[in-house]
Amino acid sequence: MATRGWESTTLADVLARSVVVPARTKYRNVPVTLDGQRFDSKREAAYWQQLKAREAAGEITQLRRQVVFPLLCPADDRAQLVATYIADFVYVEAGTRHVIDAKGYRTAVYKLKKRWLYVQDGIAIEEV
Repeated sequence: MATRGWESTTLADVLARSVVVPARTKYRNVPVTLDGQRFDSKREAAYWQQLKAREAAGEITQLRRQVVFPLLCPADDRAQLVATYIADFVYVEAGTRHVIDAKGYRTAVYKLKKRWLYVQDGIAIEEV
C-alpha cells in the first residue's frame, strides 16, 4: 500500500517540511527592491544606482524612471494610439536627452517598438 508509514503524519508535519521554490521568470531575471522601488532585474537596479550617483554629482539632470512614449499610427486625419513603449530611464546630459533600456534579452516586440520610436520621433534607445 502506498500510504504505509504515513498514518501518524499530519498536515502540519507536511507543511513544516515543505520547501517553497520561487518560480523562475521567463528570461531568468531576478526582481529587486531598492529604496522602496521595484526593479525588474539586478542590472536595472545597479544602473539606477549609478544614475542616481551621477545626478547627485551634477553630471545629469531630469532623471526619471518608467517613462511612457506613445507609439502612433496615422488614421484618416489624426493619429491613432497603437501601443506604448516604457523606457527604463530617461535623463538629460549636456542638453541631450538619453532614453535608456536595461536589456538582458531583446524580444521581437522590443525590436519593433525600438524601431517604431526611432522612425516616429527620432528617439534612439540606448541599451545597457
